[in-house]
Amino acid sequence: MNNWSYFQIKMRYNKDVKEDGFERKDMQLDKILLGMEKSMISKLYNYLLQYELAEEVIKGPMLAWNKNFGYNIELDDWEEIWQRNLTLTKSVSYKENLYKMIYRWHLAPTRLAKINPTANPSCWK
Repeated sequence: MNNWSYFQIKMRYNKDVKEDGFERKDMQLDKILLGMEKSMISKLYNYLLQYELAEEVIKGPMLAWNKNFGYNIELDDWEEIWQRNLTLTKSVSYKENLYKMIYRWHLAPTRLAKINPTANPSCWK
């Protein structure tokens, strides 16, 4: 590799680090695999035994929305929806409506009008 290619790659890497903010640090598994020790297999085996897999928690509302849409919504998409709702507004009443919609805990205005006759059947507030 000549110097020009090296500088091109280095500049591209620095630009990516600055723009995207990624810079990879060696993890424990990397250190084990890159090491040239005699006990590498036993260290790898112990690491894999201690490694805990993250459990995916699927709640009832997620299943209900999946059933309505007709396809599965990935857990990452649920996380994005939840984070967007948290940062969308500072209004407590608006956040309450968002939570009720996600958890399917809302009552339609017509149903509220049956419960409380003075309520407007077309008002969602």
